[in-house]
Amino acid sequence: MVNKTKEDKMVTSNHQPKRDRTRGQSLVEFALLFPILIMLLLGIMDLGRAYYALVALNDAAEEGAMYAAIDPDNLTEIQNRAADATSGLVTLDPAKVSRVPSSGFTAGEPVTVTVAHDFTIYTPLMQSFFNNGQVELRGRAVNPIISP
Repeated sequence: MVNKTKEDKMVTSNHQPKRDRTRGQSLVEFALLFPILIMLLLGIMDLGRAYYALVALNDAAEEGAMYAAIDPDNLTEIQNRAADATSGLVTLDPAKVSRVPSSGFTAGEPVTVTVAHDFTIYTPLMQSFFNNGQVELRGRAVNPIISP
C-alpha cells in the first residue's frame, strides 16, 4: 500500500480550486445587488434634486415677498419677480404664485407670497408612490408691508 502525500492528493482531486468557485459566487452576488444599488443611487439623486427645487422655490417666494412689501397691489409684477428668480432645473409658472392678503394692505401688516412647482420624480420605484410621478412643492415667504 502506497501512502499519498498532500501534494499527490491535490493533484488527483476532481474538485476545482477554491479560488475559482468564490469568483463565480462574487459575480452572482454582485448581479443580485447591482439593481438595488442603482435604485438607491437614483433615489438619492431625486432627493437631491427635490431639495434643490425646494431651496429655489423658497428663494423665489422671498423675491416675490420683498417686492410685495414695497408694492403689494401689483400682483403681476410680484408673480414675474418670483418667476424670474428661478432658473436651471426649476422653471416657475407665474400663475402659480399667490399673495395673501389679496387686498386691503396696511403698512406693517404681513404679506405672504407662496409659489408652487410640480416636481417630476425620475426614479421608477418612487414614481409609483406619487400621482403621475409628480409632487407639488411649495415655497413660502412673509415680509411686512413697507408702503401700501
